[in-house]
Amino acid sequence: MRQRREVSGMPQKELARQLGISFQQVQKYESGANRISASKLWQLCGILDVTPGFFFEGLSPQRKRVGSSDQTTPPEADSRSARQVLDLNQAFQKIADTRVRRQLVQLIKSLGRS
Repeated sequence: MRQRREVSGMPQKELARQLGISFQQVQKYESGANRISASKLWQLCGILDVTPGFFFEGLSPQRKRVGSSDQTTPPEADSRSARQVLDLNQAFQKIADTRVRRQLVQLIKSLGRS
C-alpha cells in the first residue's frame, strides 16, 4: 500500500481523506498494525488505480504472515527492498531519454540473471 501510494505521489493525509479515515489509520494499515477490510481494500484500489490482485502479486499460498516464525525473509529486509525499488523507480522516471531507459532495463534484467 505504501509503495503504490508513494509511487503515485500521494501523501498519507490525502489518501486518508479520500478513504474517509484518519492519516494515523493509513499509517497503521501501511505498517501492518491494522488489517484492511475488504471494502476498504476495494476503495483503496479505486483511489490508487490498481486491482486487488496488485497487493497479492508475488505471494504464494505457502507464504507465512509477518510475525510467523517460519518466514523466509525478515520483514525489515522486505521494507528495505521496497524502499530501494521506490527510490529506483523515482530516479528512473526522471530520465527523459527513452533509449537510456530501455538500456537500463536491459542492464538490470541481465544483472538479475547472473
